[in-house]
Amino acid sequence: MALILFDLDGTIIDSTDYLLQALHLAVEDMPHIQEPTKETLQAAYGLTGNDFWAKVVPDASPQEITIIRRRRSEFLDQLVKGKDLLFPGVKETLQQLKQDGHTLSTASNCGTHYLDMILDSQDIRQYFSEPLCLGTIYGEKKSEVLAVHFEKFGKSEAYLVGDRYSDIEAAKDHDIPVIYCTYGFGTAEEAARADYQIGSIDEVLAIVS
Repeated sequence: MALILFDLDGTIIDSTDYLLQALHLAVEDMPHIQEPTKETLQAAYGLTGNDFWAKVVPDASPQEITIIRRRRSEFLDQLVKGKDLLFPGVKETLQQLKQDGHTLSTASNCGTHYLDMILDSQDIRQYFSEPLCLGTIYGEKKSEVLAVHFEKFGKSEAYLVGDRYSDIEAAKDHDIPVIYCTYGFGTAEEAARADYQIGSIDEVLAIVS
């Protein structure tokens, strides 16, 4: 049986609209900061920490980013309540993979609060054995999240499912195959470096079997 690690945004969820709304609310009283566009936000997915915020709100000072991050979390928590952020077929696919005996977990560049909010608001926590993100391990890049998983579960048969260059890079660092979601937020150039390409999440089932 395989260990299958999933990215979040662009892979199992799309929180863009709500995240964008939360960011706009967060900078509402900061007129000197340009509100990020949907395109800017999606282009920033996969970036970590300071790189993400430098892309999304380049005009914000470090002190303002601290405020924006806190507000973003508070607004987003409210906005996603009762909302379905999952891509089609995600819950059914996770359920089937787990039923088939595979070990599932997460490998995201996000913070712990965001990870917990997604797992609980979307009712998918039960499918993941040990959900981790960069925030959980205080890491700097996704390959570190993979390393923690491999220490516990091994990597004799492991896959990373994602949609950005950071996913491909992390998988290559550990010499495991990456399953690239073409429905996510990456580019054709990024997709070309993947071992597998899928147009819907349920295609993972055939690959790992």
